[in-house]
Parts: sequence; structure tokens; C-alpha cells
Amino acid sequence: MERKSFLSVFFIVLLVSPASILAKTIKEEGETRNKRQAQILLPIASYAGLTVTAPVFVALVAAYGIYAVTRYAIRKRRIVMYSDSHSCANNRGWCRESCFSHEYTDWANTFGVCGSYFCCRPY
Repeated sequence: MERKSFLSVFFIVLLVSPASILAKTIKEEGETRNKRQAQILLPIASYAGLTVTAPVFVALVAAYGIYAVTRYAIRKRRIVMYSDSHSCANNRGWCRESCFSHEYTDWANTFGVCGSYFCCRPY
């Protein structure tokens, strides 16, 4: 019985002891990552008046704050979609906001397939 209790205590010590070491390591890793991310960004003045991608915009807001980003007139790029990127009318047309001059609106497929866009088919 003594051997069993000794082994139980031994294994409990082995299970509990790495927790504090692991917690310190995870904390140091997080601090290192934050420092690396801050070093990647250029000074905020270099972005003045530019339109940047969404990840760069979020990183700038996280590093400098929204007040500094708006003060330097930094904007996030907007993605404008002119179609909902799928075909209609059995692959003979395309869903678009408005049809080109060489296309006509297929009203039979517009509402069921394209939603708020028009099903544009060539003449």
C-alpha cells in the first residue's frame, strides 16, 4: 500500500508542477508576439491620407488608437461588388447590378436565382 501511495503522490507532483512553468512561458510568448506586431507597423505618419487593407487598419487601430488613425485620415479599403458572382439561366447568364448594352434582362430567372440583382443574358 505504501508503494501505491508513493506512486500516486509522485504522479500528482509531476502533473501539477509544469502548470506554473507553462503559464510563465505562455505569458512571455504573448508579450513577444505583441512586440513583433508593433515592430512590423511603420510609423503612423507614413500612412497619412492613405487607404489601407482591413488587417493593416485593424493593426493600426490596435497600436495607435482610433483617434490617431482618424486624425491622420487613414481609411479602410471598401470592396465594391457589382455582381453576386454566380451564373443564372442554366449557365447562359450572369447576375449583375445592371446589364451591359449587349445583354438583356431575363425576368424569368431574375427573382428566383439572382435575388436583388438582374439575370443578364447576351442577345
